[in-house]
Amino acid sequence: MAMRSSPNRNFPGRTYRFYKGPVLYPFGHGLSYTNFVHSIASAPTVVTLTVDGRHHSGNETISGKAIKVNHARCEKVSIGLQVDVKNAGSKDGTHTMLVFSRPPAGPWVPEKQLVAFAKVHVPAGGQQRVGINIHVCKFLSIVDRSGVRRIPIGVHDLHIGNVKHSVSLEAKVLGVIKT
Repeated sequence: MAMRSSPNRNFPGRTYRFYKGPVLYPFGHGLSYTNFVHSIASAPTVVTLTVDGRHHSGNETISGKAIKVNHARCEKVSIGLQVDVKNAGSKDGTHTMLVFSRPPAGPWVPEKQLVAFAKVHVPAGGQQRVGINIHVCKFLSIVDRSGVRRIPIGVHDLHIGNVKHSVSLEAKVLGVIKT
């Protein structure tokens, strides 16, 4: 069964990642006896991915502004977010903070995808700082129509509740030393 949208068959897609129609309840929406407000305390705006020069051969590695995951140097490449979660209600509450990513526009990208989550207990009127690390190669990559996992280069929008933060992913190709 196809999960992706198919405009030529008038099929909107079967998951939240590809559905573009009106939403009655957002993904992760639930009942609570209190209200939570998010704010970004710290987050990078630019992340650089290093691509090994020996793999750089025209379209193979960097195709359509995306890098093959197995050609990127992915160790220790993550986006560290510090998010303040404030309980604006009169009751103590536990909140599951969901982090969604909207990749740069492209023919094979989802509308959004869940990339991280954390559960935090916040007393009434209180605030907690939550640290989240998003591994770029694991959670910001997507699978193209050929089945190849790629990391889209460009601006990724991270959504946490009603807060949006943009992170620009850039590629840096390393040269090869010939002996």
